[in-house]
Amino acid sequence: MRQFVLAALLTLFSIPALAAPLNVAVSVLPQKYFVEAIGGDHVHVQVMVRPGFEPATYDPTPRQLTELSRDRLYFAIGVPFERTWLPRFRSANPNMRIVETQHGIQRSPMIPGHEDDAAAGGLDPHIWLSPTLVRIQAMNIMNALVKADPAHAGDYRRGYERFALTINRVDDAILKTLASADLKQNRFMVFHPAFGYFAAAYGLKQIPIEAEGKEPSPQQLAALIHTARQNGIKVVFVEPQFSQKAARTIADALGGRVVPIDPLAEDWPKGMEAIATALHAVLTH
Repeated sequence: MRQFVLAALLTLFSIPALAAPLNVAVSVLPQKYFVEAIGGDHVHVQVMVRPGFEPATYDPTPRQLTELSRDRLYFAIGVPFERTWLPRFRSANPNMRIVETQHGIQRSPMIPGHEDDAAAGGLDPHIWLSPTLVRIQAMNIMNALVKADPAHAGDYRRGYERFALTINRVDDAILKTLASADLKQNRFMVFHPAFGYFAAAYGLKQIPIEAEGKEPSPQQLAALIHTARQNGIKVVFVEPQFSQKAARTIADALGGRVVPIDPLAEDWPKGMEAIATALHAVLTH
């Protein structure tokens, strides 16, 4: 019996201890999908902007700030709340490395024609809505994980390769959805101008209702209704994170309807394909 117990103890202590996952934080839900796709079981991801909230105005909770003190990496993406909070995150956790996943991406202004808005933070942060730009973000994520945790470098590289194939499949599925149909038009109306990169990737153009975080004035509202009528638009897309008041006003004036469309879905492939399906249903009628 004593020999059996001794053998069991020797076996137990010969098993290498499982390494604790790398604690990291991201700004928005789609990034969680990216990091987990690449990092797998080696990462534990905290999302700062919780479901249902808007990245432009989000304030982290005390619990989130406490959890952030344990994080090794923060994957930034350029959303507005980061301008206020990233310096505070650095102060609260000097050992946490900030990784700018938008590195290498030339971002567009939120409003076309306002190319000089960079200093004022007027660049479009929604780079996760273009598969081409997600490929760049994924490479930045992989490189940061390899640097922070070189022991699992091979796993991170394989995770990146698998995720790259997923990106290709998503891109192909969207192209198939949009290109296989006889599109009656290429313009669509949205409340918040979040879909510029998506539109550019697939030959479309968004017409936003909101500008610079402000709802339209009565004069601007009348101009938008006129534009929509000229383009035969009867559907206004609105994100679940925003008020539907202005969108419903325009839709009612057009005898149309408001359709929800979510750019912040955690399941990035399904979210992207849902956007394409919603647009297909509108642009072919």
